[in-house]
Amino acid sequence: MKKSIILASTILLILCQVNLFSQSQNYGTITYGKAVNISGKQRMLSQKMSKAYLLMAKGINDDAIKKELNSSKFIFEKQLQILTKNATSTSVKLSLKKVNQLWEIFKEVILSNPDFQNSTRVMKLNTDLLKACNKVVISIENNFNYNNQFFQNKNKELVNTINVSGKQRMLAQRLCLYYIATTIFKEGKPEYKKTLSDVFTEFDNAIGNLLINSYNSTEIEEELGLIMSYWEKFQLNKKGLLNNDFPLQEIFLTTNELTKSFNKITGLYEGIANN
Repeated sequence: MKKSIILASTILLILCQVNLFSQSQNYGTITYGKAVNISGKQRMLSQKMSKAYLLMAKGINDDAIKKELNSSKFIFEKQLQILTKNATSTSVKLSLKKVNQLWEIFKEVILSNPDFQNSTRVMKLNTDLLKACNKVVISIENNFNYNNQFFQNKNKELVNTINVSGKQRMLAQRLCLYYIATTIFKEGKPEYKKTLSDVFTEFDNAIGNLLINSYNSTEIEEELGLIMSYWEKFQLNKKGLLNNDFPLQEIFLTTNELTKSFNKITGLYEGIANN
């Protein structure tokens, strides 16, 4: 009888631990890997919208750029709703509340007629929105780590890798944004040039770290190789990049390709985390 009680208690404890572990992997109805990926994409979209707006203000009224701005706005709002709906922790909710507040202000500007004055406002607002979006990513990642502090979980490192890889999407778009800014604004150009240089360095360093990531699959390594082929021309001529020697169309197309490739890689890391 005593052995049966001990066995039943052990089974119950194991079931509780399994259930707790299962719950700790989820951010509401989605996985933490998916939540980090989505929240990380918000960072990229904040820069992509800013970039598109500046291009339109510069007089480049290409239909593809208008579409890029409109689709990015729609996706940002939809993903913000998903993240807010699934948030459970106070820290994440507060971070999302801040994003919502900044988004309402930012959205009003990007919906206005593109001109020099509003472009100046975009340059002042985009970094605040970016920082708020990044805080959401960090809050979600910290919440995941807290929920899994009692488990030996490989996903802790993977979730961080998803964050790092996802951030590269944002840095690619931010690189293009500040390249454009240095061609438009005389006032503030030294500051924008410094940001451009900082973004270049952060993006370049992260590529090196991801190249030796232990979770890389053959498909990820092949995509990283493709990224290096895109990035090499900037890597070999950083001075030319900072001096606006590259045609704007080349910067636009290349940074979009970099964003596309890192979006694919981030999704592949997320898939590994879910297995």
